[in-house]
Amino acid sequence: MAGRLLTYLIKISWSVQNIAVAAVVALMTCLLVFMLLYMYVKSVREKKQHKWRMISDMLINKAIFYEDRDEIEDQILASVLEAAQKLIVNRYFRKFIAGELVSAKKNISGASADSLKQFYLQLGLDKYALKNLESRQWYVKAEAIQELTIMHTDEFIDQLHTHTNDKNEYVRMEAQAAMVQFKGFDGLDFLNSISYPLSNWQQIKLLQLLSLKPPSTINIDKWFKSDNNSVVIFALKLARNYHRFELHDAITECLDHENADVRYEAIRCLNEIYTDETADHLISRFLQQGLKHQVAIARAMQNVGSKKDELFLFDLLKHESDELKLHAARALANASKEGLLSLEKYSKESEEAISQILMHIKGENAA
Repeated sequence: MAGRLLTYLIKISWSVQNIAVAAVVALMTCLLVFMLLYMYVKSVREKKQHKWRMISDMLINKAIFYEDRDEIEDQILASVLEAAQKLIVNRYFRKFIAGELVSAKKNISGASADSLKQFYLQLGLDKYALKNLESRQWYVKAEAIQELTIMHTDEFIDQLHTHTNDKNEYVRMEAQAAMVQFKGFDGLDFLNSISYPLSNWQQIKLLQLLSLKPPSTINIDKWFKSDNNSVVIFALKLARNYHRFELHDAITECLDHENADVRYEAIRCLNEIYTDETADHLISRFLQQGLKHQVAIARAMQNVGSKKDELFLFDLLKHESDELKLHAARALANASKEGLLSLEKYSKESEEAISQILMHIKGENAA
């Protein structure tokens, strides 16, 4: 009985071992097949990539050396374009060639850039980009706007303009930037109708793009009345950056705006765009403001203040905020020739902090 059981157990053990060996062999076979397939697919993909790279390099090369093409070169170009047009139905090739043309377009200008744009249109890539503008995926839309902008397809301005008030922030940013790149200051007409706020980053980006465009006397003050507070703030920044002194009165009205950020930006704006009455406007509103705004007013008084404002400035030296005291002291020193002397006299009769501030100001003047 024991012998039979031992024989049975030996048979089971051999069966288990055979199964294990078979499983290992099968696994190794699967791995080998997978590796062979992977290498084959990789080889095919690399051949495709090499062919695609040759096509893109040829197109970019012909665009850059646009003026040196002869009849033979044009024939070669025609065959390259024909090959590309056959491949354009492949969405991977489409993405590849569009990326290459866009990347090249960023770094060239003039006739070469126009030639690249022509290739882009000949391949029908603009139609696919326009189709992507209707995508439900925000990043696809944003990428399409960026692509059409870089390729300078200004014939599609109207389609891009519709996205300047898109619900997605990144799509809005790309569309708004596109308007400025295409039309300069006139491209800011989207400010008339947008309902979403302009982020601080977007305002910086738009100002940077505008700095690359010729200055314009575009009507800014209409945006001071906008229901969109960020539009008002951006208009104030435009007025300050482009020294629109004729807008002083409109800027002054913004000191009474219900939004605190708008009031703050108006104070900053009047720091550079001011008249003889500016100081009076700021002083009359000082007590109604929070500390941040009061400090901004004190800072502005360094530029707009005069001898007649010395009483107000001396009052500020009693304020609990050291930052505000510093700006008030600077304003006194700038207000008149006697201002610094009056400040020295005052420092001898007041707290130690004023003496330290006076020393700081003298150090600044010496530097």
